[in-house]
Amino acid sequence: MIEARGVTVVYGRTVALDRIDLDLAEGVTGLFGQNGSGKSTLLRVMAGLLRPSAGTVMVGGRALDLREESFRRRLGYAGHDSGLYLHLSIGENLELFGRLYGCAPNAPGTILERVGLADRTDTRVGELSAGLKRRAAVARALLHDPDILLLDEPYANLDDDGAAAVTAAITAWRAPGKIGVVATHGAKRVKAYADGGVILTRGSVTVAGTYRPNERTEGAGAE
Repeated sequence: MIEARGVTVVYGRTVALDRIDLDLAEGVTGLFGQNGSGKSTLLRVMAGLLRPSAGTVMVGGRALDLREESFRRRLGYAGHDSGLYLHLSIGENLELFGRLYGCAPNAPGTILERVGLADRTDTRVGELSAGLKRRAAVARALLHDPDILLLDEPYANLDDDGAAAVTAAITAWRAPGKIGVVATHGAKRVKAYADGGVILTRGSVTVAGTYRPNERTEGAGAE
């Protein structure tokens, strides 16, 4: 479980997150809200990339610490930046990260197939369109089959085929004991498969809960 207690982030006079209390159990949670609502900031805090001004985040009952290699190996994160080396091909990037994570040799090929980029293995990341770059970033986050998956706007700049590929990759990843958080300002695609949702408004949680099966069905379709 991921537990946030009183998480606050302040930039100068701007309160990006205001005393967030949140419990995330296994399954996929959609993180919704308009631009500037605090979604990206909250994901960065949960990923250990941003220290909150106040409050704590606990993972499995322990304080989050990105310095712990065991935690880094459990985490898959894709933010607004792809996190990929632009001068390397997609395949070279994933082979590099695969070696760092100790993945099986076939892991890069498998995940590229899932996100629909098997035919782009030799393309340099710097030559990719914005949508293809997003799919490559999702592939990097999923490469080592993490226990915790944090994705920030994974559907940005994607056409319907690309969005379907990302959804298929996320649903193939999910398994008992895993926790996923998918942030987006459009709810429909994520609501189609998420187990619950959280809505942020101006840095505060305004709605948090789980979905009933009929609610997930009603959420299916394009954003």
